[in-house]
Amino acid sequence: MALRLSKPVRLFFLHISISFFVADFVLLLTQNILFEFPPLKSAELSLIDLRFQQRGVNQNLKTSPKIIIVEKSKKSFDALPAKWPWPQTYYTRLVRNLKRAGAKAIGIDILFSASDSIAANKEFLNTLRDAGNVVLAGELEVEDRRSRTQEYFQNYGNIFIEGTSNIGLVNAREDVDGILRRYMPFWNDVNQQRLLPTFSLAILNIYFGQKSDYILQDYLNNFYYLDQPIPKYDATSFLINYSGPSGTFPTINIADVLDDKDFKTVDEITHPGEETNTFDDPDYGYLYDGTFKDKIVLVGSTVPEDKDLFPTPIAYGKQEGDNKMYGVEMHANVIQSILDNNFIVKQPFWMTAFIVFGLTLFTFVFTERLKAIRTTYSALIEILGVAIILAEMYIIYWASLKLFIEKNFLADMTSPLLAVIVSYIGSTVYNYVSERKQKILIKSMFSRYVNPTIVDELVAHPEKLRLGGERKELTVFFTDIETFTQTSEKMAPEDLVTILNEYLSAMTAIILTNDGTLDKYEGDAIVAFWGAPIPQTDHALRACRTAVQMQESLKGFRQIWQNEGKPPLYTRIGINTGEVIVGNMGGATRFDYTIIGDSVNLGARLEGANKQYKTNIMISENTFTAVQSKVYARELDLLVVAGKTEPIRVYELIGMADEGIAPAKKQFIEIYNSALKLYRQRDWDEAVRGFEKALSIVPDDFPSQMYVERSQFYKSSPPPSNWNGVFFLRTK
Repeated sequence: MALRLSKPVRLFFLHISISFFVADFVLLLTQNILFEFPPLKSAELSLIDLRFQQRGVNQNLKTSPKIIIVEKSKKSFDALPAKWPWPQTYYTRLVRNLKRAGAKAIGIDILFSASDSIAANKEFLNTLRDAGNVVLAGELEVEDRRSRTQEYFQNYGNIFIEGTSNIGLVNAREDVDGILRRYMPFWNDVNQQRLLPTFSLAILNIYFGQKSDYILQDYLNNFYYLDQPIPKYDATSFLINYSGPSGTFPTINIADVLDDKDFKTVDEITHPGEETNTFDDPDYGYLYDGTFKDKIVLVGSTVPEDKDLFPTPIAYGKQEGDNKMYGVEMHANVIQSILDNNFIVKQPFWMTAFIVFGLTLFTFVFTERLKAIRTTYSALIEILGVAIILAEMYIIYWASLKLFIEKNFLADMTSPLLAVIVSYIGSTVYNYVSERKQKILIKSMFSRYVNPTIVDELVAHPEKLRLGGERKELTVFFTDIETFTQTSEKMAPEDLVTILNEYLSAMTAIILTNDGTLDKYEGDAIVAFWGAPIPQTDHALRACRTAVQMQESLKGFRQIWQNEGKPPLYTRIGINTGEVIVGNMGGATRFDYTIIGDSVNLGARLEGANKQYKTNIMISENTFTAVQSKVYARELDLLVVAGKTEPIRVYELIGMADEGIAPAKKQFIEIYNSALKLYRQRDWDEAVRGFEKALSIVPDDFPSQMYVERSQFYKSSPPPSNWNGVFFLRTK
């Protein structure tokens, strides 16, 4: 036997399944699992830049700088007597002076590709060997390999590389949008079959007393430099934790470091006797003031013409393109980050997947349930849904920004934002499909039961419909053709079907016109009800009006049928108002929207009771109470129907107040009601006279005849003292 889950449980598992699907879809788009989706990748990279921009500058650099940049700037060109290219002696003096000033490690981010005199070159190489703490820049690859010689690739574009083992590669790998965010700690030289540290790491090797070619360790989630973990961004790189935009690190012009007592600047040449000696002046010179003492000194170009500029994720924010930074500054940022053990930690995939699924589930379920609320203020529901989505997105943005600024934690922002958006779209689509399915179900269920306008109302406002059984006060309606069995025996089957179809079609049309719900056909009988599935405050009145219209309609049909030689049909109607169970009744695969309950059974009994009183429309006291000011009716009896023990008061419905009746008929009702009152008071003689007077107006009125007979009977055989006028109906 198969286990059948309840609807809430099935709905729960459906929501979980959809959330898993949406989460997987989002992760597939954003995490480059099978492919990279460029727009989302660009969005994630831009959000990294946004966080850098919001964080601003590392203020600690201004109070205790560990890195000094000696810049080859336009100001230096103007101050030095030799024009470009500078003689090698400038760099020889630069290294010697920095060494004298106590620089612990020196990195020259300049590719020496052109040779000077043999003597100058030799002197520079000797100076490098003597200093022992200088790292030269090298380049592993170039854009146009055809313009380079084989020698270029052997010495990495720097003619002095072969004279020193302290080399660091300055290659940089920009992201797809051209911005430099990542740093590779080492490169693989496949030609010479060796790993080489990048420029920043080579300088740190000197600073920490390691071999110049020391390569950090590469493990699963981290690089390790001297047991210090550096969190990976991807398999080959880590994120540069920029301390600020270009100009953040302190800079000194090369000319000011070269300007010792043995060196003449342009100003000193043009103004003899005015010695500046910014390097070794005893009062203010760099040699004595500790500027370079135990520092890392980076030498590089800050001239745009050298094209050593990189777009970075942090900018001044004053104008377009002010996010560019010189290569030497980029290396300074990398070194500073490692010195401070200050790295950006990327959110791991498992955490991203967990957050995405959690947000997907919450957003989908919450917004789907919100959209399922049926109210006249549906626009407010939609506004609330959008407000929740915007609130979620803001929280994601705020939390990501906070984590980055305070914890250096790079939370994935694109995946959660996309999860919220896709989940909201998914809930909207799901709600639309569910509503469409529900509308199809409603139409298929009710189009054959009720007026098309009611079906449209149910489709537009399904909240008015409760599928499944519910207790509700309705008015039930039963009608049956008199002596149909005897009539059908006298007719050919074809003629019987024709006349029955005409009858049922006409009667059903009247029910639907009055917004009734057709329950079922039982042979020639019709069962209907009012007040469901659409609530109706006047359901009793609608049922009564339907009954009167049916009887009027049948008068016209009888004339037509007689002219066609067909038997005239008469119908009896029973109406009761009361509490019933209404909803889908039946099996799991086959059910009908119907009614059950004692009030339903009573309505059926009233239809049959018409036979005892030779009436056409009988209504219960509950129905009469609901419509008494809007109908013409007379009390028939206080009876106990078959299967019941409590008496009920029943009435004959004669007509609708707004349509009027003949004056004689109205007079007849008044006389009849007065006579019935005398009958209940045991005034038998006056009651007989009253009923006989009523019969003078309507001679064939069976209830009046019945009460004449009862009065005469009770006159000779009085009822017991506790008699209350109840009549027991023994047949159905």
